[in-house]
Amino acid sequence: MKISSDIFNIPIINNVIIYEKTTSTNTLAKDYIAKNCVDGTLIIAKEQTAGKGRLGRSFSSPAGEGIYMSLILKPSIPIELISQITIPIALAISEAIKKVCNITSKIKWPNDILVDEKKVAGILTELRNEHVIIGIGVNVNNTAFSNEISSTATSLSISSGNKYDIGILIHTILEQFYNLYQKFINNKNLLFMLEDYNNSLINCGNSVYIIPQDRTLNSTNPLLISTDNLTPYMCKGIDEHGNLICISDIGEEFHVNSGEVSIRGLHGYTK
Repeated sequence: MKISSDIFNIPIINNVIIYEKTTSTNTLAKDYIAKNCVDGTLIIAKEQTAGKGRLGRSFSSPAGEGIYMSLILKPSIPIELISQITIPIALAISEAIKKVCNITSKIKWPNDILVDEKKVAGILTELRNEHVIIGIGVNVNNTAFSNEISSTATSLSISSGNKYDIGILIHTILEQFYNLYQKFINNKNLLFMLEDYNNSLINCGNSVYIIPQDRTLNSTNPLLISTDNLTPYMCKGIDEHGNLICISDIGEEFHVNSGEVSIRGLHGYTK
């Protein structure tokens, strides 16, 4: 993996730190924040031994096969808006995959990117001392996955049969994100990108279950989470704050916050 010095032409990147191996780039990011690192510090690992996913799950991070990175930012927006940054980063990853790999991906709200209805990338945003840590993991050149996740995970290489330059993909993700991030900071809402995001949202127009966290915390496979006694809703997309708009069978509209729930399609991981 080679990272070009051109990465510093992206205005939000001020420092780049690369590790051969580490536990988790998000964990390292917290340490760097405690040491007063500069805004725009990017931490990249070639391998993670304890990659972190949402809701305490792990993210498989074998050496040299994927993107494992965390970006530290201190946005000039009210703290209650910071969690919405997951939305533009998801769209940026999807757009970068299309631009570099010519692969069409879909977003599974709020933090997964799917190819062929399987997870190819995940996002973990964490708040720390007024900083946001944006953790990004992308399965790029993986050729296989463990039995535990093979039914729900894939890679860009598996999907296309091609190998990709990880450094170029990192650069393109950050470039796409910068454009969206600047608009978000200026507008302080997501109205400017709703159409593009909802067009990429695999849940949009499909029925979903809203699953409370107490059912998801101990599950590594979304297909195994019980949906007993849960009511299905029709997903209309997201609103200007990144909340999922869901409609009940009697027409009641709910705006669901990603911090409270997960979602799953009626007939599997996505649908």
